[in-house]
Amino acid sequence: MRVAAINRSIYNRTAFQGLFQNTPNISDKFRFGLEALDNNSILTVTSNAESSDMMLELYSDKIDIPILKKYTLKVTPSDLKDQNELKANFAIFKKNDGYYVLNIGNTFDLLIVRNGEFNPQKDMFKPGEITKLKDGCIIETGESIYSYKGEKDKFIFKNPCYNPERAEKYLEVKSSVETPTQIHDFNKRTIAAMTESRPKITTKQEFRFSDIGGLDDVIEKLKQYVVRPINYPQVYSNIRLNKGILLYGPPRCGKTLLGKALANECNAKYIECNANELKTGEVGGSETRIRKLFKQAIANAPSITFIDELDSIAKKRDGSSNARFDDAMVNQLLGCMSDLEKIRVPAFIVAATNMKSLIDKALLATGRFGLHLEIPMPNFEGIKQIFKIHSKNQPIEESVPIPEIIKKMFDNKFSGSDVAEAVTDSYFNALERMGMNKKMDAKTFCYNDLKEIIINKDDLLKAVERIAKQKI
Repeated sequence: MRVAAINRSIYNRTAFQGLFQNTPNISDKFRFGLEALDNNSILTVTSNAESSDMMLELYSDKIDIPILKKYTLKVTPSDLKDQNELKANFAIFKKNDGYYVLNIGNTFDLLIVRNGEFNPQKDMFKPGEITKLKDGCIIETGESIYSYKGEKDKFIFKNPCYNPERAEKYLEVKSSVETPTQIHDFNKRTIAAMTESRPKITTKQEFRFSDIGGLDDVIEKLKQYVVRPINYPQVYSNIRLNKGILLYGPPRCGKTLLGKALANECNAKYIECNANELKTGEVGGSETRIRKLFKQAIANAPSITFIDELDSIAKKRDGSSNARFDDAMVNQLLGCMSDLEKIRVPAFIVAATNMKSLIDKALLATGRFGLHLEIPMPNFEGIKQIFKIHSKNQPIEESVPIPEIIKKMFDNKFSGSDVAEAVTDSYFNALERMGMNKKMDAKTFCYNDLKEIIINKDDLLKAVERIAKQKI
């Protein structure tokens, strides 16, 4: 009996130790996450996954590799000795043969990354800051991590060998290309981006809201309903967003410019088309083009799709049995907008029109183009802002009476486009007045001449007069 009891005791202790040793601690899981990293994945270490995801999206422009998979190591209170959560969450990604750590903590959460003795000048990193990891680097978040040996474990970076199996088992994994359909869609987007056949999709930073004057109220609405929901999706995850926005007002007042600036403000793909381009003489062809446009918007999300002259394809239906040829296009737009609202994809359709009254009421309802923003002719203060934006880099003589020029523009009902044209035209007038055109024709123009160019009052008044006459 004594021998049997001893054998059982040894067996139980051995089994317990084997079970204990097979249970990875937080440092083991951190190592598993490092082993899973390739040049298209990222590891986040966090006590609050939602907060970390939000900050990761905020600092996504810091990560210059395409991320297809995210591993998340969740640190729970049971993993910590003194606190309930990490004070600074962080993410690690691999680029080529190097590994980089990004602080994805909140505003004042400092991350310490040291290789040896702590140096406050070199080893402390604010949220959004990145540093390259060296073998043996210790990542400190301000907490003591429990160890099964009773010692204080830290997140220690060691150059790993690639082996994603254990990370797939013990960490949370999210992938953008998990299914064959997702892989197909991803390849479709990336291959399309590398070909020249996909027209008018761009992320080129040409215009920002700061380049637009006189529309502060409209810009604030766009920030409220589009920019912030795209940049901070977790904040708006439980509400229905207005995916359709209608910009209406007289021509040449900045509707198209707003669409381009909006895309750049939220780092979204910009897709532009004129509604007339969606028309075709083929039966069902126009509806097919509309569906393709919406699919394109969804595939490239986050995206801003700008449709100019919406009224040309969205005129009111009269309800008679003799339907017009374009009633089918209105019906197709209604269906596509309804479908877009139902899916949680940051794809927004911004449409512009000079004649809102012509558009079918069903399209103007909530859930379709539910947000209506008027783009009016600029008032005096608006013209002043627009003039300041377009003239900031122009050599205008200090003695020019700017208020007088702006008043003449306002009295002649200048649009934003007219103001920009007047500034450009005044520069041409200055070149002519100063004889620079003759010098350029004679090839005697030199750098010193360039420094001499200056726009005076007469140059601006002449430009304003020309544009005013054209408006009559």
